[in-house]
Amino acid sequence: MELRPILLSFLLLICLSATIVSAQTTAVATASDPLSALPTSDVVGFMDLKRILTEIIPRVLAKDPATLLKLTSAVNELNTKTGLNILSIDRIAVGLQFVGAKTRNVKKNDLGLAIIMHGDFDADALVAFLKREAKGKGSEESYGGKTIHIEPRPAPPEKKSERETGALSILDAHTLVIGDLPQVRATIDAASGKGHVDSSLVQLAARDSNALIGVAGNVPPELIKDLQSTASNDPTEQAISKLIANIKQVFVSFGATAADFDVTTGARLGTSEQAQSLSDMLLGLRQKIGEEVTDQQFRDLLNSVQITAEGDEVQMKSAIKTEVVQDIAASIIKENQPQPKTAKPKQKPTHRRRGRRRRH
Repeated sequence: MELRPILLSFLLLICLSATIVSAQTTAVATASDPLSALPTSDVVGFMDLKRILTEIIPRVLAKDPATLLKLTSAVNELNTKTGLNILSIDRIAVGLQFVGAKTRNVKKNDLGLAIIMHGDFDADALVAFLKREAKGKGSEESYGGKTIHIEPRPAPPEKKSERETGALSILDAHTLVIGDLPQVRATIDAASGKGHVDSSLVQLAARDSNALIGVAGNVPPELIKDLQSTASNDPTEQAISKLIANIKQVFVSFGATAADFDVTTGARLGTSEQAQSLSDMLLGLRQKIGEEVTDQQFRDLLNSVQITAEGDEVQMKSAIKTEVVQDIAASIIKENQPQPKTAKPKQKPTHRRRGRRRRH
């Protein structure tokens, strides 16, 4: 079994929904704080998986108990199969590093991926499961005092670069890292203070201590130039193109209260003047779009978005009612359900009429 699909699956989890304390700068990262234990990264994110699975998912799927039951069964089945109780994972942190092209068409091999999981789980049981699935074809290497478990190499003449090769290492009894081989090594190095993730990026992702999920990233100048090259001659697009050139970092967080789901997204620019200009433009776009929206619920949601500029930052905040999220979730699930096959109507058998010969 290849680890690469597992890595991508964990990466997608980041888009679902984390409570984490604000990261503080230390000389050596501790594995108990998975976000600050990441290696050098351009994008970082975290999530409170246990809270999402036990509190948020049941709340979102309250109007669809059948799907909730399927999800619960799938979690239990995975626990039984792998020996890893997902509910025992409390925090997940993800780090992405640009190691290749920094354009809109970035490919998976242009990114270094490290996923750190922390919780009260049996990491050895997961390693044993992966070894069974690999049928002894995987390999191991010793690095920085840790053992790295590497997915099976392809049979010759096929080759895989190290960046394409999935790997896993146990950092301590309650923490493990999954990623491509170079990034797993980099994570082990980070534990000793080598190539440590930028603390300011960590703080930006974890600025909301009550968040379910938080993501922050540096915006490469090459990516900005690539985006600008696609802008048309439309005055609005040209104005937006000029403003995004000043964006240095972006961030987003998702949280929840008893009645709402909170979403905050924003950007850091070069100066306060640039931030104010971007804020004014976003306010204008919101008004323009609102005038063209016919759905009242969507219009109310759009108008509820608060757009502000403070210092060199622009923020957009919105509180979405639980009922609205439940309706959206139910609608998406319904649209993606396989359509039942309609039975083809049975055709009546055709009989050839045998004409009687007339006697003359």
